[in-house]
Amino acid sequence: MTEQERKTLTKLVTEPPKFNEPMRHHTTLRVGGPADALVTVHTINELQKVVQFALERGLPILVLGEGSNLIAKDGGIRGIVLRLSGELTRINFDTQEIEVGGGTYLPHLLVKAAQRGLSGLECCTGVPGTVGGALISNAGTAEEFIGDKVMRVTVLTHEGVLRTVEKDELQFGYRSSNLKELGLVIVSAVFNLSHDEPKAIMERIHRRWRYRWETQPVNMPCAGCIFKNPPGDRAGRLLDAAGMKGVRIGDAQVSTVHANFIVNLGNAKAKDVLALAELMRETVKAKFGITLEYEVQIVGEDE
Repeated sequence: MTEQERKTLTKLVTEPPKFNEPMRHHTTLRVGGPADALVTVHTINELQKVVQFALERGLPILVLGEGSNLIAKDGGIRGIVLRLSGELTRINFDTQEIEVGGGTYLPHLLVKAAQRGLSGLECCTGVPGTVGGALISNAGTAEEFIGDKVMRVTVLTHEGVLRTVEKDELQFGYRSSNLKELGLVIVSAVFNLSHDEPKAIMERIHRRWRYRWETQPVNMPCAGCIFKNPPGDRAGRLLDAAGMKGVRIGDAQVSTVHANFIVNLGNAKAKDVLALAELMRETVKAKFGITLEYEVQIVGEDE
């Protein structure tokens, strides 16, 4: 990105962009080299201006939520890393249907909905990301998913145009959706929730959170599950049976709590994490004949 492009980009937004910003400061795994530009937009208008700026110059865009479910490589990310804030994180409650900004922090949404006696998103308890990211990956448990509650989604298309996509056009699967094909940025989503007692909803959230705390390394830097569950089995069980718990490359270690997590012991590099992840895949393939598929998104360039 040229100096003139930096100046032009800065004029498009109210919050000054961060140039050459280390991604390790913005990912839950705490790895990643510098992004050319980290840009936070507070309005739909700002979002459209930044996207148009990037499209005109052929600059790639990566939408960053809370940095979970993401491995950013050590060489950093070219183009624009985009964060949604302001009106793009609003929650509008209307009976059982709620409209939520794509940048809304998911744990915040769960609590606000529970306080109003609205149930249906408890399956996302403990997911430390945004609504947009959760929709793209259809976050949830092995049996319940956020996509089950979606009525419609508004996206900014790859051409920079706002478009509302109805439920019958959306395709949700296990840890997957067609939203990346439909749009570049998830602007908002409408969910249809059911009524229940706030106390009962919060009890379910607390119960699910305790389970995650007991079974996952939530108190250490990690990116969430590294691999998807293969049909009829669980990636964590296969990795555990393959003896991967505690295996380490540099400061990247397979969690001793849950074998489908890689934790950063302090100074891990993305290359350590990726080397360890490939070792995990190769070991399971050799022992069980099953090739695990990545659940985390891997972005950026090698150092």
